[in-house]
Amino acid sequence: MAMMAQSLGALALVLAIFAGLVWLMKRFQGKVMPAKDGQMQVVQRLHIDSKNSVLEIKHGKQHYLLGVGAGGVHKIADITTENVGKHAA
Repeated sequence: MAMMAQSLGALALVLAIFAGLVWLMKRFQGKVMPAKDGQMQVVQRLHIDSKNSVLEIKHGKQHYLLGVGAGGVHKIADITTENVGKHAA
């Protein structure tokens, strides 16, 4: 009986450690670290599927559209500031 209680206690400890690690990973996942001078930031991100997404990056007054996927990061277009925030009807 004592051996079963000890095994259950060890299992509970391992599960608690695992749950704590999962919580930490979820908390810090997807955090974007701003540049030191604050000039570069992710404006928006559109997930295409589980491995591919499109990002709008702002650096100073210039905006860039980037494709991010398993093949790497590719610049799709430069976005002029007149077109930022405007949607086609």
